[in-house]
Amino acid sequence: ISDAVSTVRYVHTSQEGVLPMPVRDEEFRAFYERMHDRALRTARRLVGNPAVAEDLSAEALARSFAHWNDVRSHPNPDAWLLRVVGNLAIDHIRRDRSAATALPETVSTDRPDDDATLHVDLARAVHRLPRRQQEVVVMRYLVDLSEADVASSLGMSTGSVKTHLSRASGRLRGHLGELEQIGPGGDR
Repeated sequence: ISDAVSTVRYVHTSQEGVLPMPVRDEEFRAFYERMHDRALRTARRLVGNPAVAEDLSAEALARSFAHWNDVRSHPNPDAWLLRVVGNLAIDHIRRDRSAATALPETVSTDRPDDDATLHVDLARAVHRLPRRQQEVVVMRYLVDLSEADVASSLGMSTGSVKTHLSRASGRLRGHLGELEQIGPGGDR
């Protein structure tokens, strides 16, 4: 009679050696269940489009699964995932910039302090920041990570995060001031 054939697959990890695939899958499943909604909310907050947000969060989770051995050994796997969501959102917005440039400089509404106007103006101002400042601002204020988590995720010191936030704040004030001077309709 024949020997039973094992159908358990194994995966090599740098810390634990060889793990049975089901252990890896269960770890990731718990991570996925814990982080899916947060990744989706973060993506929605960044891009504003629910369908695109779903695609971005799914892509980020797929990447975390593909690199699960690295993600699980990261000091903060949650921050790793949310950084990927933020980077994907920034990439999407950059690719979609041609549509954004067709919009007027500000949205004309009955109330100049309308939330939609501020949202559009702020998004434009953030997109004008250097990439590293965009990442820090997005992770700190939109993803709502602590300065320590942002630093860990980006591989920099907490002091560097604070410096980038301070410089970004100054630039954002300048960009928003320029937009305020332009006013509705784009006339100076």
